[in-house]
Amino acid sequence: QVVMEAFIGRHIGSHDTGEDYDLEAEIEFWYRAGYDYIHIEPRYFFPKRSGRRPTPDEQTGWIETWKDFEEYPWPTLAEVDFSSLERAPELLPDGMGIIAGTSGIFEEVWMILGFTNMCLLLHDQPDLVEAVFMRVGSFLLEVFRKAAAYPRVGAMWISDDIAYTSGPMIHPKYYRSWLFPWYRKMKAICDSHKIPFLLHSDGCLYSLMDDLLSIGFNGLHPIEPKAMDIRQVKECYGDRICLIGNVDLDYPLARGTPQEVEEAVRELIRIAAPGGGFCLGSSNTITSYVPLEN
Repeated sequence: QVVMEAFIGRHIGSHDTGEDYDLEAEIEFWYRAGYDYIHIEPRYFFPKRSGRRPTPDEQTGWIETWKDFEEYPWPTLAEVDFSSLERAPELLPDGMGIIAGTSGIFEEVWMILGFTNMCLLLHDQPDLVEAVFMRVGSFLLEVFRKAAAYPRVGAMWISDDIAYTSGPMIHPKYYRSWLFPWYRKMKAICDSHKIPFLLHSDGCLYSLMDDLLSIGFNGLHPIEPKAMDIRQVKECYGDRICLIGNVDLDYPLARGTPQEVEEAVRELIRIAAPGGGFCLGSSNTITSYVPLEN
């Protein structure tokens, strides 16, 4: 938001909270920055121990017992704010579309449970963890379904970090049983609208690539530089999935010079662009401390 506002010299506000938010100003940023889309997600909230702070409590969560599960204030579809998706089609310049989507199923699950608590429950009460996956997945599927149907939505996106730089955050068997089936249902929705389905996940995904390809993802972001070698990913999978991102947020974007950014971008295009199937971008969200000139 800080960088976007500096780029256009105009206040945008927070879309995530809706506080003082100016949709027209954000559309202006994406258009002037050269994009042919704006990224819009519906607004909803899963309560966590940390409240609305962006970093949840990684130790303990809201749900630790079946009683907690029954008493948890689960969000409903009627509470979801789709207003930006409703307004945007009338405001977009010709040739621009929308990439909509939802937050991550796995991310919401562990934030509700607390990561350490979730890991303990995977051993002690896996049925409770499975139940949370079911509630979160079923809710987000309906949000996803409704978002995909709005005019000028040209692709759908799910942002769900499922890996560290060393590999999956939990054993892949849990993803295959409780997470990937939801992805497949989301893919079916995208297919019904004839639009691409995109995944964001940081970390090393090599051991999960066959699963992700079988689900049918059309694009993968960000090919995190310290976790995956984009040369290898391009060689092994570049004919089956579009690669997105990979310009390192830390260096050169945050700590390099504009010349170093240019050099990194040219080299990345040389490596990943031949044959198509590459969308150049950053290796994560452009943070407030990235110099505007970069």
